[in-house]
Amino acid sequence: MAAKRYVLTLAYGSLSEAEVEAYFTNLNLNYRVVGRVGRCLILEADEISPQIWSGLAGVYKVAEVFAEAGEAEGLNLNLLAESASDKMKWAVSTYSDTRDSAEEFAEALQQSLKETLKAWGVRKTKMLRGDLQKVGSSWEYEVFSDRLQEERVVEEGFEVLAVRHKNWLIGRTIAVVDHLGYRRRDLERPIQDPKITMPPKLARILVNLTGCKRGETLLDPFCGLGTILGEAAMCGVNVIGVDTDANRVEGARKNLRWLLEEYRIKDVKVEVYVGYAERLHKILRGRVVDGVATEPILLPPLKQPPTDQEAERMLEKASETYYRSLPSISKRLKPEGKAAIVVPCIKTKRGRIVSFDIAEEAAKVGLRLYHLHSVENFPILIEDPTQRVMRGVYLFKNG
Repeated sequence: MAAKRYVLTLAYGSLSEAEVEAYFTNLNLNYRVVGRVGRCLILEADEISPQIWSGLAGVYKVAEVFAEAGEAEGLNLNLLAESASDKMKWAVSTYSDTRDSAEEFAEALQQSLKETLKAWGVRKTKMLRGDLQKVGSSWEYEVFSDRLQEERVVEEGFEVLAVRHKNWLIGRTIAVVDHLGYRRRDLERPIQDPKITMPPKLARILVNLTGCKRGETLLDPFCGLGTILGEAAMCGVNVIGVDTDANRVEGARKNLRWLLEEYRIKDVKVEVYVGYAERLHKILRGRVVDGVATEPILLPPLKQPPTDQEAERMLEKASETYYRSLPSISKRLKPEGKAAIVVPCIKTKRGRIVSFDIAEEAAKVGLRLYHLHSVENFPILIEDPTQRVMRGVYLFKNG
């Protein structure tokens, strides 16, 4: 079977690419990166079903390439004919290194599609218009993936996605991230507190990084209201949560009961305890787990950017919690098991992004950095230009 090419639009840059690598490795799927254009990652792999793509939280959309061309005119678009109907919705998104090429190719592709649809006898369709924006060093004319999901474009119509990589690679979008599901689990769960929780999408990425499979067990020793535990349960993974705050533990239990009922999840074991991360041996009574995903400290938002010295003092205090818990985490994690640990990162007045390095302390207790081909340095920064406090992710392997 000939290899196919896919274009992925990444939500979190390097972290999303790390998730793809860890997720595919866990599923024993081989692939090769053949290019990058802005947020777009271009892969070559054997055919991969939309159901597999749907397990990735850090990928906005996935398109399967069906053509390569220098221009939009003359493209064979018959592949799209099976989706054609008078009630159909369709869209075009383009990604390039210049504004003019992204905008002009989108317009040419839209015109070509209109003529093709007319030739097929389709006259009353709805075209979703995109937004032209600069993202990093690239330009995008994009119909956002949340709108594609809300309008059911992939299921009931089509999106043509084109990325300029030498020539234009042109594909049909086959999967989009489940924005509505993540939003529902974030906003409809019974107990909420944005000051101490992470977005469910990020929680799912952490779960995927650990490589935990259905029926295995994941531990979050700083579980808060149970966001990471919930996303693991969505994957069929048994979960154990620990937190020092009894109110948060009760909130996590309520949230998990709600999730299991709402999504009719039956074969997942859930345990949430009040306790300390440095005393996991007492809580787990000698048991080991298959993976760990956790965010021990979430610093509050800062009204003003701190000086380098102020940031370092805040981080030094936060780091103590990490150093105290690492030995206990290592002892409860099975050999070769993976731990995804989030650390705070602070942007200072000088524009520096500072954090603390837990790799050295982790190595002392047997937790060694798990090097991925897609990651050059740890922590993997989740950069947000609107925030002064950001997140970074470490990935360790035990033993």
